[in-house]
This record gives sequence, C-alpha cells and structure tokens, in this order.
Amino acid sequence: MKKSYQLLFLIITSFIFSSYGQEQKVIEDEYAAYFTLPRENLYLHLNKTSYFVGEEIWFKGYAYDQKNQLLSKATTNINVGLYDAKGKQVKKALFEAINGVTQGHFAVDSTFTAGTYYIKGGTNWMKNFKEDNAFVQKIEIISNKETAKNKGIKEARFDFQFLPEGGHIVANTTSNIGFKVVDNTGKGIPSSGIVYDENKKQVASFESNTLGMGKFLLQPKKSTKYTAEITLENGTIITKELPTAKAQGLSLVLQSLSENQIILEFSTNKETLEKNPAKEYKILIHQNGKLKTAALKFNGTKKAVSLQKNQLYKGVNTITVFDNNQNPILERLFFNDYGIKQTTINVSKLNTIEDSILLSIKELKLDNTANVSISILPETTQSYNPQNNILSNFYLKPHVQGFVENAAYYFHKMDKKKKSELDILLLTQGWSRYDWKDIFSSKPNALHRFENGITISGSVNRPISGVKRIFLHTTKNHPARFIDLDKDQKFELSGLFLEEDEEVRFSYINKKGIFKKPNMYLRFKVADGTNKISNAILTEATSISSSAINFKIPEDFFYEDSQELDKVVIKVKREKEERDPFLINAKVTRVTKELYNRYFNITDFIRDNGYDVYENMGEIFITARRRFITDLETQKSTQPLVYYDGARLGDLSVLYGMSTANVEKIVIDKTGLGQGSIGGFGGVIKIFSRRTPLFTGSSSNKVYSGTKTTKAFTPTKEYYAPKYASYLSSTFERYGAISWIPEIKLNKSQPVNFKIYDTHTKNITLFIEGISENGDLISERKTIQVR
Repeated sequence: MKKSYQLLFLIITSFIFSSYGQEQKVIEDEYAAYFTLPRENLYLHLNKTSYFVGEEIWFKGYAYDQKNQLLSKATTNINVGLYDAKGKQVKKALFEAINGVTQGHFAVDSTFTAGTYYIKGGTNWMKNFKEDNAFVQKIEIISNKETAKNKGIKEARFDFQFLPEGGHIVANTTSNIGFKVVDNTGKGIPSSGIVYDENKKQVASFESNTLGMGKFLLQPKKSTKYTAEITLENGTIITKELPTAKAQGLSLVLQSLSENQIILEFSTNKETLEKNPAKEYKILIHQNGKLKTAALKFNGTKKAVSLQKNQLYKGVNTITVFDNNQNPILERLFFNDYGIKQTTINVSKLNTIEDSILLSIKELKLDNTANVSISILPETTQSYNPQNNILSNFYLKPHVQGFVENAAYYFHKMDKKKKSELDILLLTQGWSRYDWKDIFSSKPNALHRFENGITISGSVNRPISGVKRIFLHTTKNHPARFIDLDKDQKFELSGLFLEEDEEVRFSYINKKGIFKKPNMYLRFKVADGTNKISNAILTEATSISSSAINFKIPEDFFYEDSQELDKVVIKVKREKEERDPFLINAKVTRVTKELYNRYFNITDFIRDNGYDVYENMGEIFITARRRFITDLETQKSTQPLVYYDGARLGDLSVLYGMSTANVEKIVIDKTGLGQGSIGGFGGVIKIFSRRTPLFTGSSSNKVYSGTKTTKAFTPTKEYYAPKYASYLSSTFERYGAISWIPEIKLNKSQPVNFKIYDTHTKNITLFIEGISENGDLISERKTIQVR
C-alpha cells in the first residue's frame, strides 16, 4: 500500500519546494516505523515532595498517549514503587487506572529514615522502548530517626558549556552559540562574558538569564581559535575555549518573530556548496511519529524559511536537516505553543462551616470537562518541589535527553519571557532524545503487552476427571460465573481486578448439583518485577540539594501516640429476626436441610416466592408477578435486581441449575424499598453463597477452594489529614499538609464546591494538575486568603 506523507509548504523568498520522489522516502519510512507502536507516558501528581514519618504519600496518576495527546486508556495496570537513595526498591504496589487515571497512597512508616527517596511509576508497555517514559520524582523523608548528617559545605565548582544551535559551529557562517553554566549542585548560575579571537580582539559578548543560560551570534573564521572570558555572579572568572569551527556544514538560527510565525535562517559556506553540487537537502519537522517534509536548496550561502506555527505540531517539534546521502547533519528542538490553551482557574472561599472551609473552583476557558487533582498546603510551604508539572512532563520531558533544572518553571504562567527562556533551553539541549542510529537500525518490538488486570491460570487436580467447568465465586469487582475447563481440566482467566488480601474462591458441582471443594493449582500473573532507579537519574537528582533531610521535627509536633485505627467489628448474639441492613420490607431466609428438601434448585424457591422464572437452554429470566400488565416495557420493568454475594448480576445464567444447598441465605424484597429508584417494580433478590457444607459427614468443612491472591491491586483509600498538635507553628507552615483532593471534574458551565479542614492558616496555596477530555493540560498554582 502506498504511504503518504504531509508536504510542508515553506514560504522562502519566492522559492517553491517540491517533494522527494517515492524512491527517496527512506528517511520517512524509517522514522514512521520507529514510531509505529504507540507510546505511553505517565505523570504522578503528589500532594507533597517532603514528608514526615507517620504521614502518607498521596498521588494521582495520569497516563498519556504521546502521539494523540490524550489520556491513554490502553493500560489499566500502573506499577508504582518507592526507592532509597541508592535506587533500590523498598516498596511497590499495583494500582488500577480507569480511563487513563489512577490514584493511590503509600504510608511513610517507621521503617523510613531521614533522607532522599524516589517515587517511580510506570506501565508494562513502557518496557518496549529504549526511551524510558517512567515517571520519577525525588522526595525527602523527614525523621529524627537516624537523621542524615550534614557533610558540610562542598567547595563550589562550575561547569561552563558552549552549545551551538543545530549541533556544531561552521566556519564563515552566521552561527548562534548557546551556553550554560551550572554549579556542582546542578543549579544554573548567572554569568556574563566576552569572546576574543586569537589576537585578543573582542568579537562577541553575552549575558545569561537567571537560569545560567543564554546565546550570542558569532561569525567564526576557518582555523581560528576563540576564547571566552566568563564572569560569574560571585565574581569568579572562568576562561574557556569555544569548540573549533567545522570547515563544512550548515548553520541554523531560529527566530520567533510573531505569535504565529518562526523564521529558520540557514547559512553555509563555499566549501560545503562545492562538495554538494546539487546544493539540495531535506528538512524533516517531526514529533512522535508525525512528520512533515520539504526540500531545501541553496542558490547562495544563505536561505531564509518562514513557518506558520499552525502548520506545526503542538508542543516540542524537532527540526532535522539531512544531506543528499540521507545523513542527519543538523537538529534543533522548538516549542510550538500554538493550540496550547492557557487555563484560567478561579478559586474562592465561600464560607466557614464549623471546623471546615467551603471553597469554590471554576475553569473559565474549558471546552470539555477536565479531571483534576488538588494539593492544598500553607502559602509558605517548602514541602512541594516537583521537578515537573503535568505540562513539562508530557510536552517537554519525552523529547529532551539531558537534565532540565526545574522544568515546571517554564510552564507556570507562560508569558513571553518564559517562552524565550524555554527556547534557549531547547537550543542548549542539542539533539533530541531519539537517536537517528536507533531510528534506522533498532525498531521497538511489542514484547511487553498492555496490561489490563491480573491473569489467573490454573487446573483442577482432584477430582482427576469428569469436571468440565468450575464456579468462580463473587469477588469485590467481579460477579460470580462458571468457567469452562479444557480436556486437561485447565483454564486461564484474564482481566481480573483483585484487591489486596482478597480471597479467590472456586467450587465444582457434583452430579447432584451441589458445590464441592476441588483440589486446585493456581498461578497469578502480572508484570510487577522489582527494578531500580537508573544511575543517570540518581546522578541528576542527588546533585540538587535539599534542606528537608536535615530538619529536626519538634517533639510535640504530632499528637502523641496518634494513629489510624483498624476497623473494629463487634459480634453479638442474634436475638431478633434477621433483617437486611438496606431493604425495608425484606424477608431473610436461611437455607436449612428442610428447605433444601422442598426446593432442590434456588430458582424453585424464587418461583415460590412471588416471581415467574423462565429457564431455557441455560438462560434465566425472572419477573415479578403483577396482574393486569400487558405492556411489554412494563413487563420488563418488573424484573427484579438480583445480587450474588453483593455483586449485581446482569446475566442470570449463573443461577441455571444452581442447587439450594449451595446457598447460605436468600433475601427477597418484592417492593425494593431502600434500594432507591433502581429498585423499580420488580423488587430485589439477594443470594449469598454457602461457605460450609449443608450436610455433615463431608471430608471438608468448606465447599470451595480458596486462596488469597499473590498479585493484587491496592484499593483506593479516602484521604485523611495528619494529626498535627499545632497548626500555628512554623514547622506546619513549612512542611505541614492541609488537604488533598484527588478527584474533581471541572467544566466552565458551573463551579465545583468542596470542603477542607480549617487549620486557621491565613493564606493557602492550591496546586492544581489535570487534563481535559480533549487533551488540554492543566497546571495552576493559586494562593487565596481564607482567614
């Protein structure tokens, strides 16, 4: 099938491009093949990044489809782990994503000591790619137990780098030279400098921004050495040689002249034109498998190209130039903000109600509903220092290969200054994260699948034969059902969402239709292996200093001996008639031997208690008996709600031929009062499976084979605030938490109200992260007065 590629029309001083012929589209084909498999990215919004022992790490996860720039709904299994300062995993858990969104928590218990840790989140599918898109964030644990010792102030060291735009300096061309200077903690240091030629003549000067980065123009001569004298903000002077200019090649200067236009100014020299008589090159502008191509031909040594931003891709675009031998010779990253919606979120206090504050939040520019999470902290907090926000994590991080200091900075209140600083950052990043050697020679393979739930494989060992199907009892997230076995009495179930400490129960049915306990082999399968944080990430993160690990917790900061208590269950002897806790007019019937002798099948009992039961070829249909009803739709409305072990049955075939001996009790309420409007006219039937045999003399005291799952999802827990002894202390103002709201749906039609605990804090800051249904990313920081 013939492939098609978008042709990018470039307006170049009365020059018209023509596309390359089909036989020359090797580069495009190789690039498209490298991105054939969709790529997932993950962002975890944490409630804080510094925690006391005794607190909880709360997070909301957003899975992202990089190519389509929407929530990724392909994966439901999100693996999240905690790692120590050496990158070794110390805790792990599996969390379920629904429509690309998950949430969870980790307890910071007494096993943690003060110091640096990491939280990492990823999916099984991500393992298919060399470029790791797992989320990693450095966190700090504050504890008086084995507090990390202050090793003293290290001697300051500085690293100054020259990074020419496009990748190299070319002699006798107009070259744009990026630069950056960082100290030994990885922090950018402001600087200024002068460039001299070998005759000590000044040829350029420069000054960095506050992040230690900048750029300057230079027209280097062939075989000439250039030296820069750099002055740092503390007065330190550094002398450094510029890279030697190449004799041949292309130079690029990218300029953004308006809100919807950029100019690419290409320069070359006579030596280059003589080596390439055709004077023709190919330009690729690409992002995550999407690409546009055009020919670039020189009539002289300079060529200016005008691009409209609305023709480019939203976010980081990579501009790569290839020579006539299809070798990449120049590359530049550019951030296109066209189409990126700047959100406008209003937050206000409505009222104080007893010990709570009622807040209202509204987004004014949304076209679609957005799913957001909110961390609420004191205005003066020092406990929230994420390296990325959701915008930098999805728009920037997947494309750059180097460490970006405080990447979130560029995307918070993104004004003209921030856009200029982001462009300098991309200039100094050099080539993109995707290596053309890999693109041409090492395509990803789908060896690791999208994971959706847990898989159980098993076999029935006893009885050794004659069992054609087994019965899976209801779990928290799945209704009961029969499972067919193969000729070897084996089976495999996938897509199960089993929770921690949940028991999975299986029974088989003997010739009398009674549940019996099988002897079984079960294996639970899910990709959740232990792994480490890469050395590259450890090196980057440990260079960033933090004062939290050396902070001493005041002895009276937490309520003494306060802790979350387990649920207490009190059992009392039943003296009154057993009643259903929800249904008002329910009749609860315990199955006895006498009842079983009257009703061999559970459908017989239901039929004798006010319902018509139709059975045909394994299908079951139940309706309540109502006189004078002839309308078909009304007849359908008389179907009762049927529950089996608490799970509502959409398909009643599981009741086909079910022996009453397999039932512990049955609850019937023909009115359905207490079930709400869903109770309808048909009432409610609740069936509870038997846990022990109805008849004595059995070799087993159970009618099922049960085992706790070895692979399980961690259930979502409702947020609870730590019990601080004082909300007025400086410790709380610096490191305390006020609230965490993991799930809010925003739309521009109406505000959403929610409550937070009143800590008597004067000003609070809300850190808001999220994504809308059409892929608009939201990252806001709002400070309001509430007292």
